[in-house]
Amino acid sequence: MKKTLRLYSRILFVALCVLGAGNTMAQNACIDFHKKQCKKQGTSSYLMSEASRSAMFLKGQTSEFRLTIYQGKDYRITICSEEVLGENIGMAIVDRETGETLYNNKDYNYVRDFEFTVLMTREIKIVISVPDAGGMKPKGGGGDFRAKDASGVGCLGVLIEEMVTPKKGF
Repeated sequence: MKKTLRLYSRILFVALCVLGAGNTMAQNACIDFHKKQCKKQGTSSYLMSEASRSAMFLKGQTSEFRLTIYQGKDYRITICSEEVLGENIGMAIVDRETGETLYNNKDYNYVRDFEFTVLMTREIKIVISVPDAGGMKPKGGGGDFRAKDASGVGCLGVLIEEMVTPKKGF
């Protein structure tokens, strides 16, 4: 009896290790997604910011991260994703202090890149929203869980580039 129990414990442990390793490998596949998949536009003076990041997203998921943008700099933010996540990926830039939405790409047909000049240093949030696949959220108000659907999972990258604002005029 003890031998059988010990054998089942070992099998369960190995199975959990294998499943955990598979999940970790899938997440690791997304780590540098922004470096490999987000296209830099032309030859410019922009340099990739260390604030750039990538993650695994599920259809219907929204996530945000903070960023300090500095006066006297130009920024370009580009989002890229695997096809499985759909076309209309939302990107909003929100002032952390006031909550004011400074930019929302849904007002511009969900364009995937945005360039801007910073006139005043401030803390912002970049909010990324992946459209729902339809039918992935439970009906009847039970929003505490979501059906797991491997076809609704994919990598998404946010490439942030920055440069010193070029002097204009004389």
